[in-house]
Amino acid sequence: MEYELLFFTTVANEEKIGSIKKDITEILESLGGKLSGDFSDIGKRKLAYPIKRNTHAFFSFVRFTLEDENRQNIPEIGKRLSLYNNVMRHIIVRADEIGKPIISGGIKFEHEERSEMKPSGRRERPSRPPQAKKPIRPAAEIKASEDKSKASLSELDEKLSEILEETPE
Repeated sequence: MEYELLFFTTVANEEKIGSIKKDITEILESLGGKLSGDFSDIGKRKLAYPIKRNTHAFFSFVRFTLEDENRQNIPEIGKRLSLYNNVMRHIIVRADEIGKPIISGGIKFEHEERSEMKPSGRRERPSRPPQAKKPIRPAAEIKASEDKSKASLSELDEKLSEILEETPE
């Protein structure tokens, strides 16, 4: 099965990218991988957020194949790349999964049916159904209900003090 490894390293290591590629090739081949082609350099890119105080990184990727009996080595490849100091981050994906939509076109979720795409590619928020407005109560009614609650609180206090005074002997 064919896989793709994308990794990036610090811009300071850009001069040493040849030796880094050689080391990655050794890691892949030691675990049964065979390179499908040469490394493709994406180049220097700005990171979305700083990683280890770096705001830019040098990106590269390579495709490689693993036979069925070596597929269980993918976690080990990831582990070795994580321990390799010259690689800041990496990801390994199956090559046949690249470019496929994340959610299958046949599945529609409830929120997707209501929302429509804008020309900019963003989804429009679904409009909320109109809600019935609550009738506004006159101020006199509000005050009367507050007085009732205050009276009931004072009654509760009296009952509580009666209960506390009656101590079992």
